[in-house]
Amino acid sequence: MGAATSPGPSTTLSAQDLPPLFRVSDQWALRHQSESFRAVRTHLIVLLLATTAAALTERASGHVWTVCAAALYAATIALGLRTSRRRSRARWQAHRAAAEVLKSLAWQYMVHGGPFHSRVADPDAVFAARLEERLRELRSCGWEDSRGGPWERGEGQITPQMRAVRAKSFAARRDIYLRDRLLEQTVWYKNRASRAHRAAARWSAVTAVLTLLALTAAMLRAFGVIGGADLAGLLSAAAAAGVAWQEVRRHGPLTHAHSLIEQDLETARIAMSTTVTEAGWADAVGEAERLMSPAHTEWLVRFGS
Repeated sequence: MGAATSPGPSTTLSAQDLPPLFRVSDQWALRHQSESFRAVRTHLIVLLLATTAAALTERASGHVWTVCAAALYAATIALGLRTSRRRSRARWQAHRAAAEVLKSLAWQYMVHGGPFHSRVADPDAVFAARLEERLRELRSCGWEDSRGGPWERGEGQITPQMRAVRAKSFAARRDIYLRDRLLEQTVWYKNRASRAHRAAARWSAVTAVLTLLALTAAMLRAFGVIGGADLAGLLSAAAAAGVAWQEVRRHGPLTHAHSLIEQDLETARIAMSTTVTEAGWADAVGEAERLMSPAHTEWLVRFGS
């Protein structure tokens, strides 16, 4: 078990050692992700304010609240149209997929994994061909190519550190991969699963309380204890907004997916540090990278929904 947890001295590989396009795509993915969540959050808040204004029209004289409600409902329509035109979610997912493709190919290249096994004649050419093929697919989905010229394409994305790691012995490459890739990702998925679980529990509690309050308000109004604005309707709308936000963030399904990936990566890490030989190393790395792919995560999320 010691070999599985302590693969060797750290080389401290960082994002700076990966393809430059990875860092750019990662930054754009984070930017579009924030924009997407911010747009949905604003949309839900404005819609809830519009519902509140509409409910207050029952108690107020004049047309002030009616005008406010109409303006806020119009704003929700405008926000929806703007969000659909900007396609932030699609761009976020496209840039995230590009970043993960670049990262995965870089790691496979460095440690002789997948198609970059030790017997391949020209690993640089294979890297260039695989990379450009995948990026062509993502370009049609909203990925924006920020490269300035042909020198930044294909083999231009292979950094000196990537070549230095590839030139090391099998034992050194194995230790680097087990520590700086598999162990790091295992911890990452574990932390993400815990964070998603806490968020799911928190939002479930909030929506449950709002639903209970809405039921209480409806019963009190039915028995004539309270009157005026439709408090039950407002609380129901707030609960619905909470449910919608959970659906957008997918806390529950992501908890399920990330927990499974963490377990699979830990199993793979132990096997690769104890039983996988150099002959089976390339296939083992390819399988480990498949477990970390966005497509695999999305497949698990669908089953956890």
